[in-house]
Amino acid sequence: MNQPLNDICIIEFGASVAGAACTKTFSDYGARVIKIEPYDGGKLRRIPPFKNDIPSINSGAFHLAFDSGKESVIIDFSSNSGLEIIKELYKLADLVIYDLPPSNIEKLQSVLDKESGPSTVSITPHGLQGPYKDRIENDISTLAWTTRMYRNSIENEQPLRNAPESTLVQIGHTAAAVGIGIYWGHHHDKIRRDAEVSGVEAVLGNVDTGFVSWVFTGNLPQRIGGQLKTRYPTGIYPCKNGYIVLSANEEPWFSRLCIAIGHPEILKDQRFTEFREDNWEAFMTYLGPYLEKHDKNYIFTHLQKHGVMVAPVLNASDLLNDSQAIARKSFIEIKDDKNGDFHFAGAPFHMNQINDHSFQLMAAPELGMNTNDVLGEIGYSANEIIALFRAGVVG
Repeated sequence: MNQPLNDICIIEFGASVAGAACTKTFSDYGARVIKIEPYDGGKLRRIPPFKNDIPSINSGAFHLAFDSGKESVIIDFSSNSGLEIIKELYKLADLVIYDLPPSNIEKLQSVLDKESGPSTVSITPHGLQGPYKDRIENDISTLAWTTRMYRNSIENEQPLRNAPESTLVQIGHTAAAVGIGIYWGHHHDKIRRDAEVSGVEAVLGNVDTGFVSWVFTGNLPQRIGGQLKTRYPTGIYPCKNGYIVLSANEEPWFSRLCIAIGHPEILKDQRFTEFREDNWEAFMTYLGPYLEKHDKNYIFTHLQKHGVMVAPVLNASDLLNDSQAIARKSFIEIKDDKNGDFHFAGAPFHMNQINDHSFQLMAAPELGMNTNDVLGEIGYSANEIIALFRAGVVG
């Protein structure tokens, strides 16, 4: 199939979510991604859930989702023999993605040809310089460093985390954007580049950190989790069968909402025209019964007709039947002989038309299933591969 990234070969080092999310962006659009894995498969393959709740390095949901369409090669690069293999593998690559501790990245780059070799992107929690460069973080600790956890909280309650691993996915997508940029540059000006992505910096730069408002005002931003009771109705509200999100605290949306729920008299009530910030509980005596009476899809449809900014809070079971998702082919069924058929998220963007074939979601590889083929491709004989296997260098 002719896809936009068919001509790119990428080598991925690492076994965590950030690096895997980065290179998935390439493999789903046609790039060849050779994933170098440790003998034990690493962390990503061990993140639950698992098919039928049976733990397996080949059936974890995160592995199946983020390693789609890649090749899996087991190499122990702590040995000189392993580094020799890596040196040869670099000759296949247009781009290398490292998601490893700085010391390992330095070792792998020691056998990289800095004149004619591929460009690289290094993903680490704090970058390759500075007093924290060797710190080990995870998705929740990274989020804490960036002020987003403080911002994402309910007033008078402890800060909240994002969904598990989602912080690392965002870091991976940042690295993918960097990667395609330096690949394009290398392809056009023949200058190789070594880029580094600090996970903390990638997340800190997001607009919801509140850093910019603090710089200009000197005040910490309002903690916006749950419902705002001074600028309402804004936030998450329960309804008959779940939750909806409202953003109708300003005009003309506030007026539209009052009319839509059958209470236009609110707009002439001094409590809400002049002293609204002190009367959230009084306002809920009007809005509350409306929400309790109707389900989220009715509320969404009804309020949208009145021009109110509203959305249903979907859970996983809602997604496959969502009319917009169906129209956009937002979810794709994967045929997997080993793990059965399942659905995963489809294309994050479309080119030219929805039915184009630029994006193709393929099954993830079993651990080490491509080792022999890739080693043969770079010149190792069958006897040499057997010797390396017996020595524990490859698997």
